[in-house]
Amino acid sequence: MGYYKILSKPSVGCLPNYRGLDRFQALPQSNKEKRFISLWQRYSQHVEKNMGVIAEITLNELKELKELANLSVESSGDYHEVIFISETFECPHKAEYLGIDVTWFSGYSYVGRNFFNDSVENGVYHLYDVINYYFRSKLNSNGLFDSFEDAASFRTVLNDLNELSPGCVEEEDWHISYIFKVL
Repeated sequence: MGYYKILSKPSVGCLPNYRGLDRFQALPQSNKEKRFISLWQRYSQHVEKNMGVIAEITLNELKELKELANLSVESSGDYHEVIFISETFECPHKAEYLGIDVTWFSGYSYVGRNFFNDSVENGVYHLYDVINYYFRSKLNSNGLFDSFEDAASFRTVLNDLNELSPGCVEEEDWHISYIFKVL
């Protein structure tokens, strides 16, 4: 089971090539077209209730999501794409696999934000720098993990860091999500 979202460019603070969940969503900024507003209202109602549009959507509803993504491009000038998010490596539609993200339920991602701030002082590397060095090398061209094992290891590190030093990492229920761009 999974869900759909329409996502655009990475959120502020994220890597420019990042295509995970920590990205801007479609908003009716300047597009006053009735069709856009109608599609956006239906989409936002689903997102509010379900943290995305539930996986069991009809082909017509999927066409509407794609139409909303296209209208969002026209409205903002930024790309928008329909994304399927799953807990497994399965997508019910023709899709491009983007990678695996580790996020809060809300979509906030340490992966997208390039892990931790670099903190080299006087040539001395800190624990965060070692973590950054190791996990950054595991990211694909979309700024996401390719393997479940790497994503699970990173989630374990987040949880262990918080256990060792409470508060150094947000204490959350970190989710591992497979990300697909629906074609």
